[in-house]
Amino acid sequence: MNANKLLNLAIRALLGYRRHIQAGLTLCAGFGLSAIACSVAYNWEYKFMQAELQDRLDKIATDIQREVSGNLEIIRAAGAFYSVFDGVQKPEMKTFVGSALYRHPSLKAIAWLPRVSDSPQSLTKEIDLDVDLTANRLALEKATKRQEIIATDRQNLPSQSQPSVFVFLPIFSQLPPGDTAAEQPDLPAREPETLKGFTLGVLLVDAIVKSALQETKLNFVNVYLQDAMAPESEKFLAFYEAKTNRIITDENLKNQLQIGQRAYCPDGSSCTRILNIENRRWLLELRLTPEYINPLRFWRSLTVLIFGSILSLAATLYIMSLWNYTDRIEKVAAERTTKSQQLEQTLQELQQTQTQLIQQEKMSSLGLLVAGVAHEVNNPINFIYGNIHHAREYTRDLLELVELYQKHYLCPPSEISQHLENIDFDFLCEDLPQLLSSMKIGAERIVQIVQSLRNFSRLDESEMKPVNIHEGIDSTLLILQSRLKATADRPQIEIVKNYSHLPLVECYAGQLNQVFMNILANAIDALESYNLDRGPKAAINPIAIAITTEYSSTDKIIVRISDNGPGMPENVKKLLFDPFFTTKPAGKGTGLGLSISYKIVVEKHKGALRCDSTPGLGTEFSIEIPLRQEVRQPVPFVSRKISEAA
Repeated sequence: MNANKLLNLAIRALLGYRRHIQAGLTLCAGFGLSAIACSVAYNWEYKFMQAELQDRLDKIATDIQREVSGNLEIIRAAGAFYSVFDGVQKPEMKTFVGSALYRHPSLKAIAWLPRVSDSPQSLTKEIDLDVDLTANRLALEKATKRQEIIATDRQNLPSQSQPSVFVFLPIFSQLPPGDTAAEQPDLPAREPETLKGFTLGVLLVDAIVKSALQETKLNFVNVYLQDAMAPESEKFLAFYEAKTNRIITDENLKNQLQIGQRAYCPDGSSCTRILNIENRRWLLELRLTPEYINPLRFWRSLTVLIFGSILSLAATLYIMSLWNYTDRIEKVAAERTTKSQQLEQTLQELQQTQTQLIQQEKMSSLGLLVAGVAHEVNNPINFIYGNIHHAREYTRDLLELVELYQKHYLCPPSEISQHLENIDFDFLCEDLPQLLSSMKIGAERIVQIVQSLRNFSRLDESEMKPVNIHEGIDSTLLILQSRLKATADRPQIEIVKNYSHLPLVECYAGQLNQVFMNILANAIDALESYNLDRGPKAAINPIAIAITTEYSSTDKIIVRISDNGPGMPENVKKLLFDPFFTTKPAGKGTGLGLSISYKIVVEKHKGALRCDSTPGLGTEFSIEIPLRQEVRQPVPFVSRKISEAA
């Protein structure tokens, strides 16, 4: 009896406070929806900010690279003059150098250095910079040995206190006319004894940065430039402070300033770019000031949160006002009870309709966002894809023209023969068409991805069609061909193909090729790391990837991709298909490749993706998908049987 009394008291208490509970739930629901909408708006604003930073960084990096490349071309042109003229003081040379320095403010000086002896060499007479090249003797020797332009690390000009970079171009003596050795294809490399001297170029770091930033609006965004190949104490090159619009090259002054926080781009990197300055690598990085990270920058998400909170409070107050109205109705007449119940039901329907409208608005915004991204990407990729065909035609015409020249001019000048050997013209003729074919395949892949995004935005589905699995694997291998070739750190990665007779498979061809790409790229990464760890033992057991296709009796096909790498322990295999799980170093992998591949195979194609791996014995991925996604007429077989090592 006591338990029943307590239960009745509790029920009556809940009924007495039911209106307050309802108001509390409404208020919590409104605040919750406002917080979700605010989070969506914040994520959109943050991604937009990242994309904006990435565009700015790409433009700055391109402008710096273009400015340096233009200066290097001027230095090469001056080197061509020096290689022809016996006397470097000719008026033509001075006129050329003067006009080049006038048009390129970041090029401080161009000078001729005779062959440097063991004694220190001063530049006072040539360019009046009072620079001693004794410290750069190693760079001069490297330029002589490599017979190419060599750039130094940061140098300080004593007279102007301007940080600069020296560029040395070795100039060798021309071979005498009629020298038959120049016509020989196995002409040996030039000896140091034929060295006439060097063309010296002095590049001003602050002028290069200023030229790149003069047309770029960097509000509250600092720019940090350093030499990635220099020692830690000498890495600093230049720093642009957006607050004062000045370029700082004094490291002591830079250390007294706030360089700002790291910026992050959509790819997850810290908004950095590597600039190739001949033999050196410069690192360009964006830094955000506190003014840029101001919360007012996210005013849209704050507006959504405030507006949603106001709506929640208004809805709560409206519900509370209904209580008094209901009480008055109940006191006036009992017959009005039915109408008050109908009003309460209408209120509940209004709340449900409000929730549905918010959800529909979210989905509509997401669809518009995806459609906009697909549209913006579609235009530039169509431009690239449409011009690849013309590039192939132009390349073929140019190569045919060169063949005609070779046919009718059997003995070209020594300079042309030497240049043909330096650029390996035969290999260039063979590899250039393949390079353009690879670019076409890559462009077609991007077009397929863009089309998938556009289909998603229209809420329709792409069609499945019967395809040749072998062609998809071969096209993927063609794209990865450059990564399979031998490098200075490892030998060539062999590809062993064991193709069986397979029928045409009904699937999403582009998505399945993406699976092949992810698995093969992971295998190449694993083999490269494994080859470095093995050391001298690498020559005994060459690294290789085997691709095997099978036709199962249960109307399924199986593709096995295996390598003879290090394998994986059991604890790694368990997490292999989890999103964002990766064993690669930071910045090299996102941990999404195998997760996306698993969804494509299992969810899209109703198949299975498995991994078999034993530490020390390699790893094998098996992809099993049905021939048809629904019952249809039998598909023809592909007459192909291959077992080869590529």
